[in-house]
Amino acid sequence: MKKTVFIALSLFFLITGSFGLKEVRAEKDGLPLTILDNHSMRPNNNVTGIHIGEDIASIEADTFRNQINLRYIEVAEGNPYFTSFSYCLYDKEMTTLICFPQALDKAEIPGSVTKINQYALYGVEPEIKEAVKEAIKENAAKRGTEYEYIRYNFFPYNKQWPWNCEYPLTD
Repeated sequence: MKKTVFIALSLFFLITGSFGLKEVRAEKDGLPLTILDNHSMRPNNNVTGIHIGEDIASIEADTFRNQINLRYIEVAEGNPYFTSFSYCLYDKEMTTLICFPQALDKAEIPGSVTKINQYALYGVEPEIKEAVKEAIKENAAKRGTEYEYIRYNFFPYNKQWPWNCEYPLTD
């Protein structure tokens, strides 16, 4: 039996489905997956909001990289690994900015944030990107810690889409 990954985007509410709010759920052979990566979210210009459930335990740095209309990310209150604040995605302790949605034009950065993931500001307008970096650097200085820009070494990069297969994500 061919094992395939089924990524299902379901409507969060019937009304908001047309506005692009999606809930990300991942399954493989009927069992829930707990990792989101760049295969979970192919470029989809219709997605404006994402709800991350309690079962997601890991999110790769480049998961939301090509979501150009993404305006907000929500995280289920019971998720032990991630949280959202002011529509941005953070680790649970709110020390690391994981994703600032590309279409978001402003957000409050908590004073506890002193680290930023490599792709957290990917595609964000340059002025906003610089303001967020400065806010995080100020937070680090106030807390007496180092500002940390977390880089990931993806090489050799082996996460390419299998062009001869169907995308696992369907609308």
